[in-house]
Amino acid sequence: MHPFKITTLTAAALISLGSGHVLAAQPSSKEVQSLKGTVEDLRKQLQSLRSQQSSNTSALEKAQVDELRKQLEELRAFVKKQPAEQPTASVTTTEGAEGESQESIDARTAASKADIQGLRTDLENYKYDQSRLQERTIPSVTRNTKIGGTVTVGYETRNPAFKAGDSQTTAATNSAPAEPRSSGFRAPTATLNLAGNLYRDYGEGRNLTYRLALNVGTTGTNATANSQVNLTDAWVRYSYEPSTGNLEDRQGTITLGQQAVPFGLDAPALDPEVRAVINSALFVSGLDVGTRQVGVLVQGDYDPYVDFTNNYRAPLLGYSLGFFNGNGPNKNDNNNARDWIARLALTLPVDYTSWLRQLQIGATYYKRSPTIAPNGATTTTTGYKGENNITGFDVNWTHLPYSISYEWARGKQELSPTTANLATNTDGFKRGLGQYINFGYTFGEQFLNSSKQQGKFDDYWPTSFQAFVRIDTFDPNLSSKVVNDKQYRNTFGLNVFFAETTRFQINYFKDRNQANTADLPKRANGLQAQFVAGF
Repeated sequence: MHPFKITTLTAAALISLGSGHVLAAQPSSKEVQSLKGTVEDLRKQLQSLRSQQSSNTSALEKAQVDELRKQLEELRAFVKKQPAEQPTASVTTTEGAEGESQESIDARTAASKADIQGLRTDLENYKYDQSRLQERTIPSVTRNTKIGGTVTVGYETRNPAFKAGDSQTTAATNSAPAEPRSSGFRAPTATLNLAGNLYRDYGEGRNLTYRLALNVGTTGTNATANSQVNLTDAWVRYSYEPSTGNLEDRQGTITLGQQAVPFGLDAPALDPEVRAVINSALFVSGLDVGTRQVGVLVQGDYDPYVDFTNNYRAPLLGYSLGFFNGNGPNKNDNNNARDWIARLALTLPVDYTSWLRQLQIGATYYKRSPTIAPNGATTTTTGYKGENNITGFDVNWTHLPYSISYEWARGKQELSPTTANLATNTDGFKRGLGQYINFGYTFGEQFLNSSKQQGKFDDYWPTSFQAFVRIDTFDPNLSSKVVNDKQYRNTFGLNVFFAETTRFQINYFKDRNQANTADLPKRANGLQAQFVAGF
């Protein structure tokens, strides 16, 4: 090889290596491309020199050529380490096209290793904070438990006023006299309940659940400043039909413990959170069907009609069959006989768009076995088993915004064979009859299934209104020897639902009683307003 050519080739290689240091300091796409071109020229010159090299090339020239080849390989390795040329659009990482949003620019900006490591650190810190929060501020239970309850507060007026010393005013004594009360604030009840799963069947959905509920209520008088705490619900429930959440599945449960008796429509609605009218129907207390009992209850339905579009489910047939002690809540039984109740409810199998949607017809039979005092004796503590049979019929039609419900109940109760009882009821049985009809109109979004499916911000809930009129009558004794004992009550009300679990109720009632006694004046009216706040 000619020495001049070797020198020139060596100088070019050195210049390229020098340029490589500059690139290493701050490489750019144009410099990398130029460096690649220089390497390609050197490769061509090396091939040309090899072809011109004669067999008698001196050892010095061979050494120079080997040195040059070594430098060329180092240069080629350096070029391979440089980043490939990026498209023009990727080079601009912080500047986007005109009108491009910052979110779009951020979406195509690659995260660095430091960014990923910082995100991992933040997640670990969050996990630690949540763990400490649960340990220090959140109570824990052994099984899945949901805590709920209500607080009821309100104001009422009544004309005529409650007399001094009766059950709705103060206890009157010489040292603490009272006066008639026609109005005042009230905090009648507060409830607390716990519910959850005792056993979850993940295979078939035959779960075991429980409920425990307490009611804290005022005594009605101020003889003492204490409230009464009573156990209301205390039961365990087994689902013998799969409870997987599929609307097309039948429902069936067995409930054991203290619970409400499923007589008709109005009587089972004992808790404030499920009552549309503040006062119960007159026959509920008159026939003594509005109490909880201790026993076992089987409930379920058959052949449900389902409209998934509107999240609507209407079983063709609903059934209830229960056996109870019959002596009331929070007490053992006082005889060996069991009360039993049977109820069937038929819902018309029509489409969701039909005007007959949710038209339900129900019938109930309740056979009770109370203990009767023999011959009206007041000194003996041993009685005998009596009879108390109650029959009910109800119709309910709820087609928003309209609703109509009607309920009829008739009771036949055996009396203690005293002279006074036999004088008015010669066969020893007192028969009572009560009925009511309720018309309602609801406007607002809360009860629409479409609204229930929508996402809501924080505690937002659409406000809804429910106006109603109830006409209620009750005759406590149908005997022809007992006259002027009928009771009438008309109620006008409005319910305002402004939160998921909280509502405001205002009822105006007007009573007319043929008995015209101190407890049942001939005419009475009143206004009741209350908040029922649930949690």
